Amino acid sequence: MEGPALAQIKDGFKTGDWVILNNCHLSLEFMADMENILNPKDVEVHEEFRLWITCAPDKDFPLGLLQMAIKVTMEPPKGMKAGLNRTFNTMVSQDFIEKVEPYEKWRPLTFAVCFLHSVVQERRKFGPIGFSMPYEFNASDLDASMLYMEKHMTTCLLQNRKYEWEAMQQMCCSIQYGGKITQEEDRALFFTYGYLFIREDIFSGNFVFNQQPLDYNYTIPDFPDHASYLAFINSMPAQDNPLVFGLNPNADLTASLNESRAMIATLIDTQPSDAAAAGGKSPEQTVKEIIENEFLKLLPEDFKMLDVEDRLKAMKHRRLPETGKSIPLVMFLFQEIQRFQNILGIVRKWMTDMCLAIDGQIIMSPEIAVCIKFIFDLRVPTMWLLDPSGAEIAWLSPTLSGWLGSLQNRYFGLSNWLAKDRPISFWLTGFFNPQGFLTSVN
Repeated sequence: MEGPALAQIKDGFKTGDWVILNNCHLSLEFMADMENILNPKDVEVHEEFRLWITCAPDKDFPLGLLQMAIKVTMEPPKGMKAGLNRTFNTMVSQDFIEKVEPYEKWRPLTFAVCFLHSVVQERRKFGPIGFSMPYEFNASDLDASMLYMEKHMTTCLLQNRKYEWEAMQQMCCSIQYGGKITQEEDRALFFTYGYLFIREDIFSGNFVFNQQPLDYNYTIPDFPDHASYLAFINSMPAQDNPLVFGLNPNADLTASLNESRAMIATLIDTQPSDAAAAGGKSPEQTVKEIIENEFLKLLPEDFKMLDVEDRLKAMKHRRLPETGKSIPLVMFLFQEIQRFQNILGIVRKWMTDMCLAIDGQIIMSPEIAVCIKFIFDLRVPTMWLLDPSGAEIAWLSPTLSGWLGSLQNRYFGLSNWLAKDRPISFWLTGFFNPQGFLTSVN
């Protein structure tokens, strides 16, 4: 494909024709050469020439090509009002709502399926609370679902039989949309939406999508003209209550916080590092000085596990004859110290490796470079929070200073417990396994 595409581009240089390359994320090697191809030496490019590139998001896409391009993105609208508005302005028209007889049944079914589409699109913003993993639901899924509904209702009309709601639910939720779902929990969730929204009750005239009464109840309108549907959708509230998605109101707060953090992280990533370095120092040199002069001095000493073992053996139960690790709370303390020691070792090793890599004593690996970038931005490196499988191994904090402060406080709590026996109060959120603590106490 690269040969014909390159020939078309070179022809466009001469003729001024437009060239479009689709699905370019499948050929990133060719995209890496595109910056040089579009800036040929000793070749006059026609002023009318344009190159269009379509591509799915990919972190390995050449940055230089992105910087020289005018970028246009297609993202689903935010909110039920915006989602339904877009659907009824692009896919649903006057001819569409008059497509199948009887109209008084086809119109509510159309609105119900469109509402379902907007709900699952909007639910993705809640992250793992909405779906356990992101799915790329799009307008083609809605179009395929409506095509099946049209054929099914037409067949039932011609054969004078009842609608098979279970078949419509299965086709929409398990086949059209469900073909993209990989997790069984998400599949069950999606089918629950289909069971609630695609059923005989939508023809009753008083059907409500939300399962609990809200300030604004989402009903199914039935109008003979398309303009009335648009007017009804425009009257919907711009801000949606999470209860309409089947979520707790706190989910909206979590989604807003995640969106704000993502935006701040993006702003930090796009800042020019060289210009931000104080005193003309490079970011690497700045990070090295911070680590050596501040961070390494903040790290507490490692626990001496032999001394820890001896101290744990001497601990006694307040009311029972058990001693040492036979006491559940003592065993819990030992496990917490082990996990803390692991995190402390990880942090110390990464800080040491960063300094050595900056000095050129070891190879500057991509992981170390990313870690240096995070430290320069005063963010907590991902390597300190997650293991290679992606599982969380440490506490979370939006700032590096807060995270290191928490590390010191946790060390003080554990060492104080170890030295002075069982304290009269505990910092519950300072434990790796709070549920294990509650179990040990019981």
